[in-house]
Amino acid sequence: MSGPSSTVAWENVSEDFALFRTLSSEQRLKAFSAMVRQDLVRGQLLVAQGGPSDSLFMVLHGALAVRRTDDPAPIAELRAGELVGEIGFFANVPRTADVIAIRDTSVLVLTRAAYQKLAEDAPAIVEALLAALARRLAEQTARLTTIRALPKARTVALIQGGCEPSPIAYDRALLDGLAATGAEIVDSARINTMFPGRTLDASEVTDWLNKIEQIAPLVVYLGSREASAWTRKSIRQADIVVFACRGNAPAAALTDVEAFACEVHPAPARRLVRIHDRRSGEVSGTTAWLARLPSFMHHHVALEDRLDIDRLIRFLSGRAVGFVAAGGGSFGTAHVGIYKAFRERGVIFDSFVGTSVGSAMAAGFAKNLEAEDLERGTHEIFVRSRSFRRPTWPRYALLDHKAFDRALADQYGSDCRIEDCWRPFAAVATNLSTHNLELIRTGLLWQAVRASSAIPGLLPPFYTPEGAMLVDGCLIDNVPLAPMHQLKSGPNLVVHFGDPAAEMFDVEYAALPGRLELAAAMLMPFRKKLLPAAPSAVNVLWRSLVAHQRYDTLPTAPLDHVMRPSFPPDFGVTEFERHTEVFCASYLWARQAIARLEAEGNPAITAILASGGRRIESGLPATPDMLLNPTNEDLSLIH
Repeated sequence: MSGPSSTVAWENVSEDFALFRTLSSEQRLKAFSAMVRQDLVRGQLLVAQGGPSDSLFMVLHGALAVRRTDDPAPIAELRAGELVGEIGFFANVPRTADVIAIRDTSVLVLTRAAYQKLAEDAPAIVEALLAALARRLAEQTARLTTIRALPKARTVALIQGGCEPSPIAYDRALLDGLAATGAEIVDSARINTMFPGRTLDASEVTDWLNKIEQIAPLVVYLGSREASAWTRKSIRQADIVVFACRGNAPAAALTDVEAFACEVHPAPARRLVRIHDRRSGEVSGTTAWLARLPSFMHHHVALEDRLDIDRLIRFLSGRAVGFVAAGGGSFGTAHVGIYKAFRERGVIFDSFVGTSVGSAMAAGFAKNLEAEDLERGTHEIFVRSRSFRRPTWPRYALLDHKAFDRALADQYGSDCRIEDCWRPFAAVATNLSTHNLELIRTGLLWQAVRASSAIPGLLPPFYTPEGAMLVDGCLIDNVPLAPMHQLKSGPNLVVHFGDPAAEMFDVEYAALPGRLELAAAMLMPFRKKLLPAAPSAVNVLWRSLVAHQRYDTLPTAPLDHVMRPSFPPDFGVTEFERHTEVFCASYLWARQAIARLEAEGNPAITAILASGGRRIESGLPATPDMLLNPTNEDLSLIH
């Protein structure tokens, strides 16, 4: 269905469209009489960049994406009631971007000749159009941001991936959970009942489908296993397509449904769900599924309870809860303590992104490890293996990285891949080959952590098979909230250790010892105590690496909450042997912080706590003395 059709009847257009609210019924009738309806199928171009701006459009139903020819990422999405091409139309300049249908879409077309005649007959319409243009510019200005956040899907098509059918228990639990959120569930039976004898491309059917998309928070289309007319319509109508996959990826060619979905939807608009009987820390075989059906994100769902179904629903409805873990050396176990405090309140985190030591902790969370497991793992990696206490000949770095690599492989599994971790995870590294941020979402888990933690100078860079040189992510983004926004919609907990306030040092520069003085002081303990209390070389290096980070200007959304635990000033970034103190202090601090924020009605904390609803009491007192000066008895209570 394409090309202009007959003049549209004004009764068929919603009076809720902002453009027409100020017009009388007579003026609306004149406006609609001047327009013609044009229908487009998904993927059809409405206007081309550089083309003449000889028409103005208003979206009647469906959705359009605005893209520039040199950038495949959409600049904006336009939906019902929004104007298209008004800048070029009124400025009389060539089209500034391509506009393409990302759904079966209908628009109203107003040519320049028709507009000029309309302006003579009904001048109020000109004012309404200019007011709509002003609103658009105001909204775009208000939305200006330094990141491209993942847009929330309005329509989802659920289809079968592979050859093995999804279990009835999965289908029922998912649909019941989606319906409970207010989502509209649409299948072929419902369409046949409402529109008997009508074809799926009939204007009544398309108009009704697009109408409910304007009303419902989410519309879910249920496709069948076959590439039927309805399944194809569902796929074309959806913002994203979700493949339900059971068992191992088949070696056979794509099914007709898979092939059609991949033809219509690029990988960024696909999601893959692997269904398992039981939950575990990691699985196997996900790489084969993603090779078959490349997807922007994948999810593992166990049938033993509703936890993973609820997580999938949060992703689909734009409410997934993220944990953003900043770098910070030996402060890393603070992530674990804070995570433990939220877990005791029943919070279920759905996705993890971390930089440097934050990636090490977030990787464990993605494998469903609990706080105590990670605390023990921290001891193995950083204390027992003495990973950061092994100097070497400074040809490639100051430290011997082999012990660190072995410890990481032992703790995360030498063969465990990111794709096989139970929950989505990404590690942030700095790509010195391209001078860009590297978001690592595939490959061996321990290698991702290693690349993200490769502090320049201390450890050798990590080199990928493709030849890229990767080092610590803190050089570009030590608090990777922006990457999390690009992966999902929904609230996020952000934990970092930076201080927006200036920190001064009471150090006399002239008192800094030279080489011989320092060697003598290091050999005689009583003279070592006389050394100036200046930060160590590693501490200065770490401060230098993160000096660019503006902690007071993080790109927070309304439901993002930033937590910054504080520690005594004598805590150093390489004192990993004090990890239990950090863990204990941050855990107790977070318990009090959560209680206070909840009592204040903090909206972000309320949204994060809503992911669970189950509270686990540890019986631990949380007194101020314990927060700042935990005793051995206090520490033993946590383990």
